[in-house]
Amino acid sequence: MQKFKALITGASSGIGRAMAFSLAAKGHELFLVSRRREKLEEVRAEVLRVHPRTTVHLIDLDVSDPRLAGVLSQLSGDRIDVLINNAGLALGRDKFESSEVADWEQMIQTNVVGNFKLVHLVLPWMLRHGVGDIINLCSIAGHETYVGGAIYCATKHAVHAFTKVIREETCGKNIRVMQISPGMVDTEFSTVRFKGDKAKAESVYANMRPLVAEDIARMMTFMLEQPRHVVIDEIITMPTDQGSPTTVVRRHP
Repeated sequence: MQKFKALITGASSGIGRAMAFSLAAKGHELFLVSRRREKLEEVRAEVLRVHPRTTVHLIDLDVSDPRLAGVLSQLSGDRIDVLINNAGLALGRDKFESSEVADWEQMIQTNVVGNFKLVHLVLPWMLRHGVGDIINLCSIAGHETYVGGAIYCATKHAVHAFTKVIREETCGKNIRVMQISPGMVDTEFSTVRFKGDKAKAESVYANMRPLVAEDIARMMTFMLEQPRHVVIDEIITMPTDQGSPTTVVRRHP
């Protein structure tokens, strides 16, 4: 497989971190984006320990930060071949009338505005070079809904619709626009959602076997490794113990 420049957002943990390792194993150049510099440094050190020949660039900015475009342009030479648009979060599980407006704004800013801005930034570069792959991290919440997820579900429905439109607009231009929609994945997602409450976060995955970040990274790598004439338009994936956002089989410990 030809080596490429890959930009991964939300790269300091979870799925983003797992994808960094997956692409480093293939020899690709990495541009890792996250707000947490210390965590990014840890990921780079771990990647280089396992794959010492990997080139790893760190950008410790929020995905919606206007400075990101200039920093990335300078580091990449206005070329990104693969965008893993992974940054996203959920905050709270209250019903809408009890939810926090500040939480809505953060979810919309990260999951929607940040996602859209990254595509708006790299897509012209891809079109100029005549090649590119974009994978947007969507969610089962982008297809179905659940009580307590009004804003999160809305943001992921937006990502789902956006991805389909960009796929149509770039059709025939050697740009593959894809998305992956996971169900329950055991990462920092629930810890963030419950604002650091470890007990609540752990209860989400209690007595069932969720997916892990490496499962999603493996599927995304598979999407990228298809011949150029093949587009895996979308993967919807859930653990065997999950049938829908609200149907989860839990076994006695």
